[in-house]
Amino acid sequence: MPSIIRELHKALTCSAIIAILAMPANAASLGVGASVGGSGGVNAGAGASVGGGSGVNAGLGASVGGSNGVNADAAASIGGSNGADANATASIGGSTGINAGLGANVGDDINASAGANVGNGANTNLSLGSGDDAGVGVERFSTLSTPSTPGTPSTLGAPEAPSMKNAVTQMSGAKLMRMKKRCADVLSSEGTYDKDLRTLCLMISRR
Repeated sequence: MPSIIRELHKALTCSAIIAILAMPANAASLGVGASVGGSGGVNAGAGASVGGGSGVNAGLGASVGGSNGVNADAAASIGGSNGADANATASIGGSTGINAGLGANVGDDINASAGANVGNGANTNLSLGSGDDAGVGVERFSTLSTPSTPGTPSTLGAPEAPSMKNAVTQMSGAKLMRMKKRCADVLSSEGTYDKDLRTLCLMISRR
């Protein structure tokens, strides 16, 4: 049965295309359809329309299955004022089916991001960009010593890691000024930002 349906679908599609080519320039329309089965059956249809000022439209659709079936459609439009458009969509499944999409968003070239990860050997990154890219990477290591012996106090690591100092020291004057402006919000919002990020901004503000 499926092979018969496929052959019927091909025959209907070819018939519609041949009929379009045989029509005059301003002919009306032609439609052919076939349906086999019930709610879970197979439906196929082909339609074509030629005419209008300067447009040619063609559409082909197929539907197989019911609520959990497979649906596909394709459409093309050529003509109109001055353009050509084509689109194709596919959907598999019903309420729990599968959908696919692709999107692109192009806008102002301004990006700002801040990320923090606190822990042993953790990394904290500050990236503030506005057209040009300004970024600082900070590494904070928890350098707790081995368990202390009786009578010997534990030694904690230095509060400001050397890598953080080096990052601030190597900043150019112009970049340092930009970072000071961005750090103003970090320093004024206590409790909102990560401790390491605030420490970095404190070092920048003192330069």
